[in-house]
Amino acid sequence: MTRKSYRVLETISTVNGTLYKDDLVDFENIESNGDWRVKDKMGKIWYIKEQQLSSSPVRLSREESKDE
Repeated sequence: MTRKSYRVLETISTVNGTLYKDDLVDFENIESNGDWRVKDKMGKIWYIKEQQLSSSPVRLSREESKDE
């Protein structure tokens, strides 16, 4: 099974850490309250709103997008 990846549209800070704009996350599932459960590249679980993620192609790394 392949995981759907998304790009974070805005920096999200909590007491447990920060998920930075343009980071890539993998979709896990949709919670009962409507939040999306996603996992960052370090394996940390985040519960965020769908509107905070980009559904555009995300295979470009952060470094490649800075070169453009």
